[in-house]
Amino acid sequence: MTSIAVSPAKQEFLVQAVEQSYEGFLLADPSGRIFYANQAVENISGISTDEIVGRTPKEMEDVGIIIKQSMKVLKKDPLTISQKLSTGAEIFITSKPVFDDSGQIVCYVSNYRELSALNELHKEHHNLLNINYSELQQLRAQLLKTEDWIGNSYKTKALKEKVSKVAKTEAILLISGESGVGKEVISKTIHKVSDRRNGPFIQINCGAIPESLMEAELFGYEKGAFTGAVSAKPGLLEVANGGSVLLDEIGEMPLNLQVKLLRVIQSKEITRVGGTTPKKLDVRFLAATNRDLQVLVEQGNFREDLYYRLNVIPISIPPLRERKEDIPSLSQHFLKKYSEKYSVNKKLSKEAERMLCEYSWPGNVRQLENTMEQLVILSETVEIQLNDLPKEMAGNNMTKSEGEIIPLKQLREMTEREMIKLALKRYSSIREAAKHLEVDHSTLVKKIKKLGI
Repeated sequence: MTSIAVSPAKQEFLVQAVEQSYEGFLLADPSGRIFYANQAVENISGISTDEIVGRTPKEMEDVGIIIKQSMKVLKKDPLTISQKLSTGAEIFITSKPVFDDSGQIVCYVSNYRELSALNELHKEHHNLLNINYSELQQLRAQLLKTEDWIGNSYKTKALKEKVSKVAKTEAILLISGESGVGKEVISKTIHKVSDRRNGPFIQINCGAIPESLMEAELFGYEKGAFTGAVSAKPGLLEVANGGSVLLDEIGEMPLNLQVKLLRVIQSKEITRVGGTTPKKLDVRFLAATNRDLQVLVEQGNFREDLYYRLNVIPISIPPLRERKEDIPSLSQHFLKKYSEKYSVNKKLSKEAERMLCEYSWPGNVRQLENTMEQLVILSETVEIQLNDLPKEMAGNNMTKSEGEIIPLKQLREMTEREMIKLALKRYSSIREAAKHLEVDHSTLVKKIKKLGI
């Protein structure tokens, strides 16, 4: 081993670089006692580094931190072990000894990864073995070029791989994920790289259209079909002919219309309200939801036959808190977007970026975008600092005195956000929540999006 002199400044830089890594990093002495673990180890395992540093794997097993591990003996050769932890996490560790000039082991360097994440990525790659790779490479290039879909975490890459495989098919896709994760963005991306890209892309928010108008909006109507129908009007599905339809918030569609939608999907025909002649329909259906449709089926709030008809190829989008590696690139993307929009040149300090990465982002990418726009507008300096961040993100890093005056607009938004979240948790649908909050259903949908819920 050749010794290399490293200045204190460079040593500090190296420590900071390791701390910023999204991959776990451990150092142990020759006896296996851990003397360093970076923050990613805690993020991956769910166990505080205080519980890990100072202990050997055997000691951690004795106190119940490690439930099971595949190997316990330290060797002079590189080794790989797996561990199951008390938090339920399964960890994959690759360890390699470091020798001094005399050939003695001075420490062990270990990489620390989540086994389930590696298995998931392996499974996704295995499922792609039978596809046309020249076509996949072309689609990959298209997906990587789009400015709408930012992110290079392993979960985002696996998602892009899956989308590459299904985009050019005519299969119905059921896209699920929390509010704000980017279901609409991915739907539009799928349309852009599909063979229907030259046709229309029609997004129908099933939760925003009043129930009394939904049938007419979807299927259209003939002249005289009802009072006020002075002329015939095509529905949104008919307008989408030759293209793609995104049925957003499909879980909010009333049961009586679910029957008619199922018939349309199966027959590829629609009949306008008040009409008798079916019209051929040539569309690809995409459905999106932030709710568990299977639970709604069990509750009797969603038709089982429609659920299975839509769930041909499920695409689940992980929340932002599970792919924090995407936060820096997303932050920079939105920072650039809104700096150009408002003719400024804002930058993000390292401390502010670190805090953005640590925040849980309950509103996901939509909340992150709204936050970056707010920071671009309100920060008074070129470089956005930690104190510029909203209070709920800065946590203990911002001082908060008792009796502090909060702008009424901010207070109102905080109160509305908490009450809406409570109502959505308590009631089975947005319509039911709106009823108890005593607001119009469409108003509640707009507030949910505005507040990043």
